[in-house]
Amino acid sequence: MPTFEPFQALRPQSKYAETFSSLPYDVFNRAEGRVEVRRRPLSFLRIDKAEVTLPDLIDEHDMRVYQQAALHFKDARDSQILKLDEDECYYLYRLRDGEHVQTGFVGCVSVTDYDDGFIRKHEFTRPDKERDRVRQIDALEAHTGPILLAHQPDDELNRIVAEQSTNVPLYQFTTEDGIEHTIFKITNRSDMLTIGSQFARHDALYIADGHHRAEAASKVAKLHPDNEEAQLFLAVSFSSDQLKIMGYHRAVEDLYGQSVDELLERISQRFTVTVGRAETTQKHRFEMYLKQQWYTLDYTTQQTTVKDNLDVSILQHELLTPFLGIEDPRTDARIQFVGGIRGYAGLEQLVDHGTMAVAFHLHPTDLTDLMQVADANQVMPPKSTWFEPKLRSGLLIHRFFS
Repeated sequence: MPTFEPFQALRPQSKYAETFSSLPYDVFNRAEGRVEVRRRPLSFLRIDKAEVTLPDLIDEHDMRVYQQAALHFKDARDSQILKLDEDECYYLYRLRDGEHVQTGFVGCVSVTDYDDGFIRKHEFTRPDKERDRVRQIDALEAHTGPILLAHQPDDELNRIVAEQSTNVPLYQFTTEDGIEHTIFKITNRSDMLTIGSQFARHDALYIADGHHRAEAASKVAKLHPDNEEAQLFLAVSFSSDQLKIMGYHRAVEDLYGQSVDELLERISQRFTVTVGRAETTQKHRFEMYLKQQWYTLDYTTQQTTVKDNLDVSILQHELLTPFLGIEDPRTDARIQFVGGIRGYAGLEQLVDHGTMAVAFHLHPTDLTDLMQVADANQVMPPKSTWFEPKLRSGLLIHRFFS
């Protein structure tokens, strides 16, 4: 059964919370990150993606990048932007995006639980991205970006959320994208005991986002086997019925040597093709943008397993591999993954500007399907889910060295 433990958070003083915290490192490319830290010089992105503060001739995986991150991290502590809480406790992290509200518990989970399958994953990780996060975590001696977890709905945990959310928050601010971020500190001993015991009643917790950080935390723990805090890593767990998933779209840079008509003819052998965008989205319905024209692709064959019946699996195995030559989407440089927040306009822009030749808009993966795949110890194709709104990095940090 999974453990979920309180921790002694390193966190920004209230007056710095908004200006210091940042979106996750992987939301930005290097150029975008450089613009962001010029605009917001206190941004945690200087630590989380330190290459943006170095000349472009220095590779993003050069060891100097991680040394620079450690220096920026030390500066934030020395300047008292970051201060260590006195006690171990839990926190609540509430995100509000218009009418959508989700509130999760912030604590630490066990590397042993992750390794033993009580914290379940649904994606393979890429070795290069793992190495990057291992070096980052080890250089900072801290977990700074929480793993996004989902747990089955729990009435007792919901009760604590409702009661604790009436307290005065540590932080409350609204970012430029309109997302309200609120952090509450839980110090009530009875509630803290209940939180730990309730999470232990669950069969498993599920990684929604942060597979590379979780795998990196496991590898860092093995570098420091005698350090108890290094055997834990930072997580925020939300009730699964609160999370909002968007589609994770695909774009391919060429048509694999085919003309538009040839590609459409081949696709029509496996999909029902209709000109124009569909009025409704649904499972097994895809929308393809090609030469300034949208097409709707409907797939009617039912696959035998939950994994194979996912839209991301169908698109991969029934179209991207046979018709566009994308054998391994984890390593093929011809494919680009486009976060759901960018929507139809983002896909059109990629194709109309000539960056990509064809783009595919996908229906969101159902969270129940994600859990079933994880329970079966199977994996989805890479980049199957896009969660919004995004957690901020740098608000609550777990240090494993004093």
